[in-house]
Amino acid sequence: MQLELEGKVAVVTGASRGIGLAAARALAAEGARVVAGARSNSVELDALVGTAPVEFVAVDLSTPSGPADLAAAALASGPIDVLINNVGAAKTRLGGFLSITDED
Repeated sequence: MQLELEGKVAVVTGASRGIGLAAARALAAEGARVVAGARSNSVELDALVGTAPVEFVAVDLSTPSGPADLAAAALASGPIDVLINNVGAAKTRLGGFLSITDED
């Protein structure tokens, strides 16, 4: 792909495995600096951190301070250009994303 992401900062949540890990790999391959947030690291993510411009941030996004902590870590690399929110689950809300409360 040619996504022109060289020098861009990308944040990926749930980045330690599965879709999040694949997204982090793809973004790094396109030249983005990736801030990979997850509650815990994995062997695969650790290998990616060692070979690509990827930083692992241990963060629990279900806590009130988690999202701000991840954003602060990402902003240390520059403005955030890409966000892939690959974490969390909630029952279907007909009111859309904004109807999901912190308690949910």
